[in-house]
Amino acid sequence: MGDLVFNRRFPFIDKSAGASISHWIVVLDDACKHYDNDTLFVFGHAAESENVTGNKEDLKAMQNYLDKLLIYVKSQVKAGKGKEEILKAESIPGAEDFKGKGIERSLSAAFEELSV
Repeated sequence: MGDLVFNRRFPFIDKSAGASISHWIVVLDDACKHYDNDTLFVFGHAAESENVTGNKEDLKAMQNYLDKLLIYVKSQVKAGKGKEEILKAESIPGAEDFKGKGIERSLSAAFEELSV
C-alpha cells in the first residue's frame, strides 16, 4: 500500500503533486473490494504504537480518517471559520485513533481541496 496508508498516523497529503483526498478514499474502497480478508498489506507509515502491516480493517480506518477529515473541514468552513482557526484542531471527530504530529498538514490539504 505504500503511501496510501498511514496506519493511525496523520498522513502527508501532497496537494502540490496532485493528491486528492476524495480520490484517495475511492482508491482505498477499491482495494477493500479487490482483496480478500486474508490479505496482509504493507503500509508506508505507521504511528509509533502501530504496525506497518495490517488488514482490510486498517485500510478502512485510513479511509474513515480521510472521510471524516473532509466532513470536519467542510463543517468548519460552513460555520465561517478561516484556515488559521481550522488548523488549531488537535484531532478529527470520528477518527480520534489517528495521532502524532502533522495534523495541520491534513487540515490544510482538506481546506485547499474544498476551496477549489
